[in-house]
Amino acid sequence: MTAAGPGAEDTRRPPWKGLDTTQMPVFISYDQVERMVASLVERAASWQPDEVVGIARGGVVPAAMAAGILALPLSFLSHDQATGDASWIGPPAVGQRILLVDDCCSSGITLHNASSKLRQDGKECMTLVVVHDPETIRHEPDLSFPMRDLFRLPWERGEATLTGRAAKASGAVRDPRAVAPFVGLGMDEPLLTVCVAHPTATARLPELPSGRGVLISGVTETERDRLTATLTGTLYQDFPLECRPGSISTDKKSLARFKAETATRIGCTHLIECDAEQAIAISAHAPHLIVTWWSIDAARGWTIGAAAQPERSADLRT
Repeated sequence: MTAAGPGAEDTRRPPWKGLDTTQMPVFISYDQVERMVASLVERAASWQPDEVVGIARGGVVPAAMAAGILALPLSFLSHDQATGDASWIGPPAVGQRILLVDDCCSSGITLHNASSKLRQDGKECMTLVVVHDPETIRHEPDLSFPMRDLFRLPWERGEATLTGRAAKASGAVRDPRAVAPFVGLGMDEPLLTVCVAHPTATARLPELPSGRGVLISGVTETERDRLTATLTGTLYQDFPLECRPGSISTDKKSLARFKAETATRIGCTHLIECDAEQAIAISAHAPHLIVTWWSIDAARGWTIGAAAQPERSADLRT
């Protein structure tokens, strides 16, 4: 079967769930992906593939995992979203029985087009995807785990940024820059004090990428005007500001959850927090975020890891 053009498929299938900013995603970590791939390739091994082929970019990591587990050669295909064509990156696969690997499927169009390319080249093909959405898929993989929740893989964080979502919604061919990092900064009183004393001191203050950052403050929404005035003339004056609703408590646990969920709603890939306790709690609430604890005294940051699934309750009120 010949696949219809990408645009034609996109107009008929349900929209990508990541466009709904109210959903807290289920984060699938690198170690979880490896265990899932190991389970799937155990089933693929009886088919006795000769070679693993990954679809770049998303399929690079799981394909490397599969090839390592099966001790097989590894090659890569590139998929052109505009034309639907698949082409080899480097030398083509020489094996006859190909295990084709991608990371995830929402529609399955990419996987279908790539497997069609292999079969046209006279190859036998089995398809493996770490996870797929059975509610939106049109071309189901041979081996995969179904997941109806919004899922997020470590290497696709940028798809949830504001520019990443806009590119996905438009259906246009995406520029890789659309999924570049987007950084949230916890803007509370200790950092505000330093901003006032050293408004342009880049050595002491964490920097945000121009046009790709947001300030998330534990200061209440009623004090927005004061906060905005305080930030005038500082490194952060041009960045959008999210303030704490008055209904959310000021204890550190509640503040951390507010910042984690706000960063998730906006689509941040990274978050910088100056309070160590909050930084750890944010990392646990939202493991898809790369969280940095920034020490104002040391004028440097440390990456925080607290790999726990976020709590399901979205109720931050006390």
